[in-house]
Amino acid sequence: MLAGMIVFLMISAVQSQATPIRPDLQKMIKQSEQGRQLFIPARAGWAEPAAAAITVNPLLESLGGEKLRHDLRDELATIATPDPWIALALVTLILLMRKLRSIEAQKNRARAAGLVLEMPAPEVQRAA
Repeated sequence: MLAGMIVFLMISAVQSQATPIRPDLQKMIKQSEQGRQLFIPARAGWAEPAAAAITVNPLLESLGGEKLRHDLRDELATIATPDPWIALALVTLILLMRKLRSIEAQKNRARAAGLVLEMPAPEVQRAA
Protein backbone atom coordinates (compact mmCIF):
# COMPACT_ATOMS: atom_id res chain seq x y z
CA MET A 1 0.00 0.00 0.00
CA LEU A 2 2.84 2.37 0.86
CA ALA A 3 4.60 1.53 -2.39
CA GLY A 4 1.39 2.27 -4.29
CA MET A 5 1.06 5.65 -2.60
CA ILE A 6 4.69 6.49 -3.39
CA VAL A 7 4.23 5.52 -7.05
CA PHE A 8 1.04 7.60 -7.22
CA LEU A 9 2.80 10.64 -5.73
CA MET A 10 5.73 10.26 -8.14
CA ILE A 11 3.41 10.00 -11.14
CA SER A 12 1.31 12.96 -10.04
CA ALA A 13 4.41 15.12 -9.59
CA VAL A 14 5.42 14.72 -13.25
CA GLN A 15 4.41 17.55 -15.55
CA SER A 16 1.83 16.51 -18.08
CA GLN A 17 1.35 17.92 -21.55
CA ALA A 18 -1.88 18.03 -23.50
CA THR A 19 -2.81 18.86 -27.03
CA PRO A 20 -4.42 22.31 -27.15
CA ILE A 21 -8.06 22.36 -28.20
CA ARG A 22 -8.97 24.80 -30.92
CA PRO A 23 -12.75 25.19 -30.81
CA ASP A 24 -14.60 25.66 -34.08
CA LEU A 25 -17.08 28.47 -33.46
CA GLN A 26 -19.28 27.66 -36.47
CA LYS A 27 -19.64 24.05 -35.35
CA MET A 28 -20.50 25.11 -31.79
CA ILE A 29 -23.18 27.53 -33.06
CA LYS A 30 -24.77 24.82 -35.23
CA GLN A 31 -24.83 22.37 -32.29
CA SER A 32 -26.47 24.92 -30.00
CA GLU A 33 -29.16 25.70 -32.60
CA GLN A 34 -30.11 22.05 -33.05
CA GLY A 35 -31.43 21.67 -29.51
CA ARG A 36 -31.36 18.63 -27.31
CA GLN A 37 -32.57 15.22 -28.39
CA LEU A 38 -35.27 13.78 -26.16
CA PHE A 39 -35.00 10.12 -25.22
CA ILE A 40 -38.23 8.30 -24.41
CA PRO A 41 -37.83 5.69 -21.65
CA ALA A 42 -38.46 2.08 -22.60
CA ARG A 43 -41.68 0.50 -21.35
CA ALA A 44 -40.80 -3.15 -21.97
CA GLY A 45 -42.02 -5.44 -19.21
CA TRP A 46 -43.91 -2.86 -17.14
CA ALA A 47 -47.30 -4.49 -17.53
CA GLU A 48 -46.19 -8.04 -16.71
CA PRO A 49 -47.68 -9.62 -13.58
CA ALA A 50 -44.28 -11.08 -12.57
CA ALA A 51 -42.85 -7.60 -12.22
CA ALA A 52 -45.68 -6.60 -9.89
CA ALA A 53 -44.77 -9.27 -7.32
CA ILE A 54 -42.22 -7.95 -4.84
CA THR A 55 -39.60 -10.46 -3.79
CA VAL A 56 -38.16 -10.34 -0.30
CA ASN A 57 -34.41 -10.41 0.18
CA PRO A 58 -33.66 -12.93 2.97
CA LEU A 59 -30.32 -11.28 3.78
CA LEU A 60 -31.96 -7.91 4.42
CA GLU A 61 -34.66 -9.56 6.49
CA SER A 62 -32.03 -11.26 8.67
CA LEU A 63 -30.35 -7.92 9.37
CA GLY A 64 -33.54 -6.10 10.30
CA GLY A 65 -34.80 -5.33 13.78
CA GLU A 66 -32.99 -5.72 17.07
CA LYS A 67 -30.02 -7.62 15.65
CA LEU A 68 -29.16 -4.78 13.27
CA ARG A 69 -29.39 -2.14 15.99
CA HIS A 70 -27.24 -4.20 18.36
CA ASP A 71 -24.60 -4.84 15.68
CA LEU A 72 -24.48 -1.18 14.68
CA ARG A 73 -24.19 -0.07 18.31
CA ASP A 74 -21.27 -2.47 18.86
CA GLU A 75 -19.56 -1.34 15.68
CA LEU A 76 -19.91 2.35 16.58
CA ALA A 77 -18.55 1.68 20.07
CA THR A 78 -15.54 -0.07 18.52
CA ILE A 79 -14.93 2.79 16.12
CA ALA A 80 -15.33 5.50 18.78
CA THR A 81 -12.86 3.86 21.18
CA PRO A 82 -9.43 5.36 20.52
CA ASP A 83 -6.41 3.12 20.09
CA PRO A 84 -4.13 3.68 23.11
CA TRP A 85 -0.95 3.28 21.04
CA ILE A 86 -2.00 5.95 18.58
CA ALA A 87 -2.99 8.28 21.42
CA LEU A 88 0.41 7.68 23.05
CA ALA A 89 2.18 8.33 19.74
CA LEU A 90 0.30 11.62 19.26
CA VAL A 91 1.04 12.81 22.81
CA THR A 92 4.72 11.88 22.39
CA LEU A 93 4.87 13.73 19.07
CA ILE A 94 3.33 16.85 20.62
CA LEU A 95 5.75 16.79 23.55
CA LEU A 96 8.77 16.27 21.29
CA MET A 97 7.71 19.14 19.04
CA ARG A 98 7.31 21.44 22.04
CA LYS A 99 10.75 20.43 23.31
CA LEU A 100 12.25 21.06 19.86
CA ARG A 101 10.63 24.51 19.77
CA SER A 102 12.07 25.41 23.20
CA ILE A 103 15.53 24.20 22.15
CA GLU A 104 15.33 26.30 18.96
CA ALA A 105 14.21 29.34 20.98
CA GLN A 106 17.19 28.93 23.33
CA LYS A 107 19.57 28.70 20.35
CA ASN A 108 18.06 31.85 18.82
CA ARG A 109 18.41 33.74 22.11
CA ALA A 110 22.03 32.62 22.40
CA ARG A 111 22.73 33.72 18.83
CA ALA A 112 21.08 37.10 19.46
CA ALA A 113 23.06 37.59 22.66
CA GLY A 114 26.25 36.60 20.89
CA LEU A 115 25.84 39.28 18.24
CA VAL A 116 26.45 42.11 20.69
CA LEU A 117 30.14 42.13 21.44
CA GLU A 118 31.75 44.45 23.91
CA MET A 119 35.10 45.75 22.90
CA PRO A 120 37.72 45.63 25.62
CA ALA A 121 38.98 48.96 26.81
CA PRO A 122 42.34 49.87 25.27
CA GLU A 123 45.20 49.65 27.67
CA VAL A 124 46.92 52.94 28.28
CA GLN A 125 50.65 52.67 28.23
CA ARG A 126 52.38 54.84 30.80
CA ALA A 127 55.56 56.50 30.00
CA ALA A 128 58.21 55.42 32.44
